[in-house]
Amino acid sequence: MIQTEIAKHIVNKDLLQKRFRCASKTYDKHAVVQKTMAGVLVDVALNHIPKKQNSMMELGCGTGLLTREITECFQAQDYTANDLVPEVEENIRQIIGQKQNISFQFQQGDAERIDMGNKKDVIWSGATIQWIEDLDAFFARMHASLNDQGYLAISSFDIDNFLEVKAITGIGIDYKPMHEVLMHAGKYFRVLESESWHQKLWFKQPREVLRHMRFTGVNAVSATKWGKADLENFNLDYESFKTEEGYPLTYHPFVLVLQK
Repeated sequence: MIQTEIAKHIVNKDLLQKRFRCASKTYDKHAVVQKTMAGVLVDVALNHIPKKQNSMMELGCGTGLLTREITECFQAQDYTANDLVPEVEENIRQIIGQKQNISFQFQQGDAERIDMGNKKDVIWSGATIQWIEDLDAFFARMHASLNDQGYLAISSFDIDNFLEVKAITGIGIDYKPMHEVLMHAGKYFRVLESESWHQKLWFKQPREVLRHMRFTGVNAVSATKWGKADLENFNLDYESFKTEEGYPLTYHPFVLVLQK
């Protein structure tokens, strides 16, 4: 087994920022599953959350995949977006600027530590909580940051995410399984709806799997670099997963809509 860049340990937020900054120009093109997740999260949220709100906040907005979906379906007088990477602000500002009568603020920093400001009606978090170190503290903070009967809509990945890479290397990102997330969330929120699914992407060569992960920033938790022998071993080991469709990479997303 080889040491991969997706190691299982406490997340290095400085490295996370660096990797997502590097991936910001390639993310939208390659983040196929994340775009699907954003659409599903908003569709599920529409079953429970009124379309008109006073204030909303989005944690880990990234390049704006979820921002676009939210602002297509929901209206708010005030919208606050947060991300580790400050350079995404202008893109998010342009997305928000396409909507009328929205006051926009951007807050750069770690979602676990930033000042949440005034209480919000809805807090969104798309494919972000896998980077949260203390889930219980996170949900307690979200509870305190929402108005009475406020909503929290989040998405993340379950334990089968990148199962092929984990099988080859023996390690992987420390994804919190949905049942564990629900256990922590249940202390502070009612679960209105949850949904999970498996989704595979197919590639012509194993090296394209690694390229895809790099272009979406998910190789973001370790500075470990591979040598030539590591890459050769990875390519050989991945052959066991090959089918007529090519080389698969499994995603295991889930979405949750919660109410305070």
